[in-house]
Amino acid sequence: MRRNLAAIAVLTAICALSLSCGSSRKAESSIEPGREAPAFELPDLGGSSVSLQQFQGKIVLLDFWATWCGPCRMSMPLLEDLQREYPNDLVLLAVNLQEEPDEVRRYVRQQRLSSRVLLDQEGKVGSAYGSESIPMQVLIDQKGVIRHIELGFSPSLGARLRGEIHRLIGS
Repeated sequence: MRRNLAAIAVLTAICALSLSCGSSRKAESSIEPGREAPAFELPDLGGSSVSLQQFQGKIVLLDFWATWCGPCRMSMPLLEDLQREYPNDLVLLAVNLQEEPDEVRRYVRQQRLSSRVLLDQEGKVGSAYGSESIPMQVLIDQKGVIRHIELGFSPSLGARLRGEIHRLIGS
């Protein structure tokens, strides 16, 4: 019995260190810091069309997520805190990957999320950004250049992104 508990504790620790949903292999995509962010246009939950281009001049934080992803659920409050902390400089776009709009609406309502949620029902934007593992955040500067990429969840996620945002505001 003690061995089983010890094994469960070890497995839990390993999972906690690498919290992400999906593939653990590195996504094969051309996105990397210093490259231009792939352009896209997606509908939001209200049916309005949203493009990356319309936020030129602002810092954009893309959050690729799904309702079934536990680590995504943990990262969302941290990202929303950042959006509230930098309301004039940062736009948070929560890109839901391949789920039905009604399911996403229900989740957003239940979790009381205030992020602008975009629907990538076909997964084309997720593929363009190489989001094989979620949650995945992509920080894009005011000129549309990728500056930082985060995969998975850790308790220091908010602090790391805050530091990157602060650098971009100062530059």
